[in-house]
Amino acid sequence: MRSISKTITISTILSVALILVAGQLVVDRVVSGWVLQQFDDALQAKARALVTLTKFDGNEVELDFADEFMPEFEASENPEYFELYLGDGRLLETSRSFGRHAEPQFSDQAEEVAIADVMLPDGRKGRRIAVKFTPQIGDDNEVLRISIAPQDRPRAILRVSTERETLDAAIQQFHLIILGISLVVLVAVMLSVSRAIKLGLAPLNQIKTEISQISPNAIDRRISSRNQPIELEPIATQFNRVLAEIENAFIREREFSSDVAHELRTPVAEIKSLAEVGLRWPDEKDIQSYFADIYDSSRQLDRLIENLLHLCRSEEGDIELELIPIELEEIIDKIILGVSAETNERNITIERVAGLMPTIQIDPQWFELILKNLLFNAVAHSPDGSVVTIEVISEAGFCALEIENPMAVPLGEQDLPMIFKRLWRKDTSRATGRHAGIGLSLVKSFADLMNLEVNASISRDLFHLRLSRIRTC
Repeated sequence: MRSISKTITISTILSVALILVAGQLVVDRVVSGWVLQQFDDALQAKARALVTLTKFDGNEVELDFADEFMPEFEASENPEYFELYLGDGRLLETSRSFGRHAEPQFSDQAEEVAIADVMLPDGRKGRRIAVKFTPQIGDDNEVLRISIAPQDRPRAILRVSTERETLDAAIQQFHLIILGISLVVLVAVMLSVSRAIKLGLAPLNQIKTEISQISPNAIDRRISSRNQPIELEPIATQFNRVLAEIENAFIREREFSSDVAHELRTPVAEIKSLAEVGLRWPDEKDIQSYFADIYDSSRQLDRLIENLLHLCRSEEGDIELELIPIELEEIIDKIILGVSAETNERNITIERVAGLMPTIQIDPQWFELILKNLLFNAVAHSPDGSVVTIEVISEAGFCALEIENPMAVPLGEQDLPMIFKRLWRKDTSRATGRHAGIGLSLVKSFADLMNLEVNASISRDLFHLRLSRIRTC
């Protein structure tokens, strides 16, 4: 699943990493180039110093080199090298550091200064500068300097070489330092960004926690808008406004259902009483049939009103549970007896599958209400003359009830998510049947209230309702 925190963290770290890599490359290139330039400048300065010591006396070119001033050309360890050639390739002088190494090889050049990487005579990596110049005539020979024009003087090439391994090691160390700094910065950014994002998203997490506590039974809860960031404050305010409207709608619906149910109880009770009186005239068959229909309808309406009132109480949370140990077999027998009028009228048989009937820890009043509606639903939606079975299944510390009945009106898998909704019926026109669709929604509401699970399934044209997680003693 997509996560704002992970997205921001990853994108920020990647952006910082790219910036660090780009910055490291730029700094590395600039610093390495600058260091190499300083190295070349120092090497060139040394070569220029030797050029100033090279003189032309009218016959030959000489290098007035003093060992004591440049001992690096005489050192036995890590020496430097110089070579002086005439323009025609004749070798005039070399540093003593060449020693037993091979003689230097002449190579001409067109430019005045040429710098290149070379392999030193002793096998080390080095850097060499070659300066092509016209030797000067000594200051003490003014006549010769005037008589011989610069273009008539011989050309010479001076090459100075020094090792660059120390330079390469320093640059490599600089690379490692830059890389280490980049890694430290990246780790610091990862830690700081993760913490910063966590702190930044704390208000969202708080809103998520508060929203998770809102439910149909706790619709009066609100999201705290105090100390919210200015970006989230309008969201919290609008959400609270919507919650208030939803709560008002819930209250109006509950009040309406409760008020309607209460208002209908009295006239329904009167109709039922009158029908019972009319049924006492056995000689009048037409009147008896008429009052029997009235009595049957009033009984159904009375059951509907009772279920509506129970459903309102459940949804309002106005119920206190009293858990006591009771015998499951006694409750089942009691409920089967309670629906006997419906089963006898339609020749429906309720069979119990043989099995252990445990003692359960439950609120008997509301558990009886659940079981009564489950059995009544099974009987009401079974064809005449069919068999409804009820089975008790033992589980670890719990038990489950499974009720199975054939279907008078076939249901499909697509209907299962709808059966626990209030007033839902397969027949959307409500032209058939004598039931309003309250029973299973009442079962679901009270099962949730008592931490029970109720599930429906279909197999082999049979409808199954399973009530599970009933705690046993």
